[in-house]
Amino acid sequence: MNERSTHKRKRHFLRQWAAALLLLLPIAYIGIQFVLMVRTNITVQTAVAYTMSDTVVCDGLLALNEMEVPLTGTGVLGYQAGNGERVAAGEEVACLFASAGGAQNKQLAERLSEELVLLEKTQSVSGDGMDVEALMGQVQQGVYAVQELAEGNNFAGLSSARASIQLAQNQLLLTTGAAENFNARVEMLISQRDAAQSASAYTPIYAPATGYFVSAQDSEKQQFSPEELAAMTPAQLSDALAQPAQNNGAGTVGKLILDYRWYYYGLVSARQAQKFREGARVELSFPNVSSEKLPATVVSVSVDEAGDMAKVALLCDHINDAVVTLEHEKAEITFATYDGIRIDKEALHIVEGQNCVYVQFGNVLYKRNVSILFEDSDYFLVPFNYEKGVNEVRLYDRVVVRGSDLHDEKIL
Repeated sequence: MNERSTHKRKRHFLRQWAAALLLLLPIAYIGIQFVLMVRTNITVQTAVAYTMSDTVVCDGLLALNEMEVPLTGTGVLGYQAGNGERVAAGEEVACLFASAGGAQNKQLAERLSEELVLLEKTQSVSGDGMDVEALMGQVQQGVYAVQELAEGNNFAGLSSARASIQLAQNQLLLTTGAAENFNARVEMLISQRDAAQSASAYTPIYAPATGYFVSAQDSEKQQFSPEELAAMTPAQLSDALAQPAQNNGAGTVGKLILDYRWYYYGLVSARQAQKFREGARVELSFPNVSSEKLPATVVSVSVDEAGDMAKVALLCDHINDAVVTLEHEKAEITFATYDGIRIDKEALHIVEGQNCVYVQFGNVLYKRNVSILFEDSDYFLVPFNYEKGVNEVRLYDRVVVRGSDLHDEKIL
């Protein structure tokens, strides 16, 4: 009896151990997989679409053919022409007021005139049949436009956006019957405008020639003429760039840029100078003041081997409100722009003389050959088009950036 009891206890004990082992097997499997994953030390990144540019950043001076607009007399100066605005000879570009009150009254008269124009435009369009929802949509779109302009620091367009909102609101009042007309307000505004105009006597200042205007307060004094800049050696240009900027004189209203063509003289290293070829087309931009890229042509390249520097001359025949304010400015010179699939350079391997990367699918790694379109210090681009044996990475592939013991069809 005791022997049967002992065997029974042993069988029960073995069954318990078997059940425990069955429960432990999945846990052990997961643990082994975790250890293997840690030991592989794999880091992956998703291959994404990207744009990269072949660019040189340099310091330089702009050579603009300019004429000073002199200030005669004393008082408060107000501007009629905006920066970069093309004016004709004899056109009014500024006003000289006897006092600040005169300048304020002129601004008031201009603002009231703008509102009168909007009211006249509103009343010239019948409110019958106009869509209330469409008008409300125009108001909302105008508000969004103002927000975008403000966020982009594009304050020049705020006046036009505000006028669009006001016009839609006026039309909405007529359409909904909230206002029958604006006759009474028009009469009041005319009276206020005339009073402001009579109190805003000023001396007009005219452009001495035809050109692109820029105010003295938004530009710097020209220290070097275009002829002086053209004649400088690389070392002389380096010395010129070291000189501090100077403000325009007190007797200056502004300047006229007489030609839409201008030069940029940049200082680059002798190694960077190898990228420049006379007659080549490039894109020139000044990131500190504008994101716009302007087409330019490489005119000349002067290399100072001893000083490890070079002077490059670029000719541009496009001008804007940012360019007219500049003289000494850092520039980005772009030679080419490439679109492709971006991959971290740490992912690149060379196997049997072929550039390749490893791509993860599930728990398996596969070797994929790549054809490099462009590269910088951190990333390289490959073309979007797939070509077996040549360029095999596809958009959104999971590319191994770091890992040990990598090989084709490796199981993780």
